Amino acid sequence: MQNVKPIVEVVDQWTADLFSNFTGVSIDESRDDLILLAEDFIEVINSHFEGTSLNNSAEEIADHYMATN
Repeated sequence: MQNVKPIVEVVDQWTADLFSNFTGVSIDESRDDLILLAEDFIEVINSHFEGTSLNNSAEEIADHYMATN
């Protein structure tokens, strides 16, 4: 099992940029708070943008935000 590599989830740039501008998101938020905001973000996208779907979970979006900001 030593050749097994961890799965790296990639958040596309459009999702990352849009989430970073979502109301309430800041680098001062804890991971748990960012996950809650990402859940709200996903709900807004799904509710208001027909035909658009996000391919990442709230945790993946929050983790990506924390890693890149």
